[in-house]
Amino acid sequence: MRISVFITSYNQRDLLKEAVDSVLAQTRPASQIVIVDDASGDGSQELIQTYASSHPGVITPVLREQNGGVAQARIDALRAITGDHVTYVDGDDRFLPHKLEAEAAALEAAPAAGIAFSNNRYMSEDWSEELYTWIDGEPVPQGDVFFETFTRKFPRRSLFRMELVRYAAWREIGFHDPTLRIYEDFDMRIRLTKKLRAVYADTVTSEIRTHGAGLSKSPDLTHLACLRHLAANNAHLLDDLTADRRREAQIELKVWIARIAARGSLAALRKGAVIDASSLAAGAARIACGRLRQ
Repeated sequence: MRISVFITSYNQRDLLKEAVDSVLAQTRPASQIVIVDDASGDGSQELIQTYASSHPGVITPVLREQNGGVAQARIDALRAITGDHVTYVDGDDRFLPHKLEAEAAALEAAPAAGIAFSNNRYMSEDWSEELYTWIDGEPVPQGDVFFETFTRKFPRRSLFRMELVRYAAWREIGFHDPTLRIYEDFDMRIRLTKKLRAVYADTVTSEIRTHGAGLSKSPDLTHLACLRHLAANNAHLLDDLTADRRREAQIELKVWIARIAARGSLAALRKGAVIDASSLAAGAARIACGRLRQ
């Protein structure tokens, strides 16, 4: 198994170094590390070039001249992959040393699976405090997890991250949706799990930095628009489910989206942003009462 790892980053020079070093420190070395910089202006590209010079044949730099957003950065990374399996880490997070070894072993022990994922812990911004662990004793879906992924029926309503995937299948499915400013990873996981079975490696293998600068902090109207787009584009993947199962999936996802819209409405009202609150409330009503297809 030849594993490629890709890292995407924008104006995260100091954090990026930690992410790259964590991949280089793996007990099962990566055959390739693709680092995509999305037109940073903080010296990130010079740092990446230094890594590429120090690790020839291992690090593949992709240095964008214009900022294209996270989805396009992920697409550029995937197009540069040479391994037969691929995983990734964002430029502000990091792997623990056994990440690749644990997930590769899980795939090798389950030949029918094409996705391996593992546990992760969420850390404070300066890495000094562990806030919580994603999976803490809860049952974890494995095998055919399309339904659970579509409806987000995973612990904490949060999906697996930094999964190890068979690259040929990823190419066949197609890469990320470049029109999605956020939730491009959710959209991709829906499509991946429709085709591939998944296996869980029961160990913490990565650390995710919690801070206020991520894309998850985008305006609530952006969340709502991207989720509606994602739901409509993937609704056809439910067609081969039974009528009851399809209805359940639609309701579960719509309820989750409507809760996000309702949360945004309350936040907007507290700030006095009546227009945003009205728009979010209307969006929540359309989702709750309508179909996923548009």
